[in-house]
Amino acid sequence: MRRTSSGLPDSPYRSWKLVDEVLAPDWENNPLAPNVSAGSEGFKETIAFLRHVFPDITITIEDVVVSGDRATVRTVARGTHKAEMMGIPATGRQVEFNASDIHRVEGGRIVQSWHLEDYVGLLSQLGATFSAAS
Repeated sequence: MRRTSSGLPDSPYRSWKLVDEVLAPDWENNPLAPNVSAGSEGFKETIAFLRHVFPDITITIEDVVVSGDRATVRTVARGTHKAEMMGIPATGRQVEFNASDIHRVEGGRIVQSWHLEDYVGLLSQLGATFSAAS
């Protein structure tokens, strides 16, 4: 299964109305990033930030696995780095980064999510270097 958000008119990555329809009012995001609001407003803030940093961002759904009240989604995001991110000024580089999410669904809406993004891979593509702490 491959679907790209830029080609989906009703993607939560493109429609705030759909975010409110898909996420329960008390949606729990795990882990909640620093300086991000709880609930669907936090999701909207995150997506707005990603759209700002990567204006041409596309998010491709690579896999969806459903079992009981859980859905696991593996995505790949691609875009051009056009604004500061995590202290790294815009590089103009094309990047791609992976994410995996597990969602718990109740009453047709997502009530809880756990996610993992490959920020080390993303930052490496932007030119960041890492060293072991001494």
